[in-house]
Amino acid sequence: MIHAPRLLTIHRFVFVLAFIACGFKDVCAEDEEVKPSNDIKPLWEVGVGAFAGWLPDYPAAGQNTVRALAVPYLVYRGDFWRVGGEENRGAVSGRFVKNEKFEFDVTLSAAFPVDSADNNARRDMPDLDFLFGIGPQLIFKLINEPGRRKLNLNLQARAVYATDFSSISRQGYVFNPKLSYTREHVSDLNLTVFTSAGPVFATEKLMDYFYQVEPEFVTPQRPAYDADGGYLGSDITLGVSKRFNNRFRAVLGTRLGIYSGATNRDSPLFKDKLNLGVFAAFAWSFAQSERPAR
Repeated sequence: MIHAPRLLTIHRFVFVLAFIACGFKDVCAEDEEVKPSNDIKPLWEVGVGAFAGWLPDYPAAGQNTVRALAVPYLVYRGDFWRVGGEENRGAVSGRFVKNEKFEFDVTLSAAFPVDSADNNARRDMPDLDFLFGIGPQLIFKLINEPGRRKLNLNLQARAVYATDFSSISRQGYVFNPKLSYTREHVSDLNLTVFTSAGPVFATEKLMDYFYQVEPEFVTPQRPAYDADGGYLGSDITLGVSKRFNNRFRAVLGTRLGIYSGATNRDSPLFKDKLNLGVFAAFAWSFAQSERPAR
């Protein structure tokens, strides 16, 4: 459980980061005058990326686990299809509609698997497999100043699947509207600051995956529970990234999950109303096209 002193520390930490992320408009006004935007990027690039984080096992879990992953990556910035890249939120997307006011494309999500033997609440229950989601996204560009700042309203809907890499099963759907803000060329360090916040709603099947307790898994501390679809919780993400040159970029961030009032707060697997995770990542591009993206 997260106790009161720690909650206060988390709230202060997130508040300070949010103030920094959202307050750069005035503090760094001088930077806007002197730092020109240089957004020319190659049409494609190949590299390697790594991710590490201390993350909750699942939404409203009572435990965090250290996760790490290193993978090769491909970025392609075509006129229609886009693969990876920070400007594409690391996703695969088709730019079905894109203009100065709104954009329609495809969004992806993923979550690490959980070994139930390592989680006190889920011990002797089935493991949680690797989750990934895919679905359409409509982006309303409330502020669109390329190379400086962006404020978007993202309306995301995704089908969610679980896999142990031998089979795939559908685990329902999520709807995740959120506001996202990005500020580029911040301070003399030339940082990019980003933040996003929004609620998550899920269908019953995904809620069952996280919170249902079938009769065969009942213990004196874990009564049976039938999960319902509805409000899963809300996420606030805050982070900063730095591009050291045209081939190397690093990211540092934190995510706060807020689950007060969640539909399945009475589940014995629902342990904390607040989850805090921290993460770091880097991407190194070792091959790039000479042709620039348009």
